[in-house]
Amino acid sequence: MSYCLNPNCRKPQNPQGCRFCQSCGSKLLLRERYRALRVIGQGGFGKTFLAEDEDKPSKPKCVIKQFLPQVQGSNSIQLAARLFEQEAVRLDDLGKHSQIPELLAHFEQNGQLYLVQEFIDGENLLQELGKKGKFDETQIRQLLSSLLPVLQFVHEHQVIHRDIKPENIIRRRGDGQLVLVDFGAAKFATGTALLRTGTVIGTPGYIAPEQGVGRTDFSSDLYSLGVSCQ
Repeated sequence: MSYCLNPNCRKPQNPQGCRFCQSCGSKLLLRERYRALRVIGQGGFGKTFLAEDEDKPSKPKCVIKQFLPQVQGSNSIQLAARLFEQEAVRLDDLGKHSQIPELLAHFEQNGQLYLVQEFIDGENLLQELGKKGKFDETQIRQLLSSLLPVLQFVHEHQVIHRDIKPENIIRRRGDGQLVLVDFGAAKFATGTALLRTGTVIGTPGYIAPEQGVGRTDFSSDLYSLGVSCQ
């Protein structure tokens, strides 16, 4: 199955192997190599697709993020676009860590911005909690032992994630390592802030109290990680 990335396409699903959408005629390959297979997520900044890289013989899976902001007004759209661009910069730097997805590509095609990143095969912690129930003390210690060094690495690069929650922590199949994903809400702790004080970013129920009034620092991530362990 191939999925058309044209936001206005009425019938985006196509048979595998097609190079053009049978409904709207749009190209189905990004950069002549990345083929979207299905939607796996949707948020305020756009859609996320499971995809495959047809430029390689094994056609490995990857993830496509399409910038499609659900905001109104030119200022809001410009801000969302800057955040999307910043995610690419962060992933390019942070993705060198084995527990953070690697950025594979960042480009514009047909007026749309895209990120392509490593696909992490596994279940997120929310799915694990749904199947097995709450973590016991030993499991929480293991989780913290795995993720605190990742947070230290992120913070040493002057980045605050701002949206740590069970859905954004995936246990990778194969080695069982926990991987921190979705840096779309992250911000740099130094330099010019994209979002001023008073703008709330994050998921209710997991954000630190100060984050709820638009202020964040490194400790905000630690708070969210602690709540995610409950």
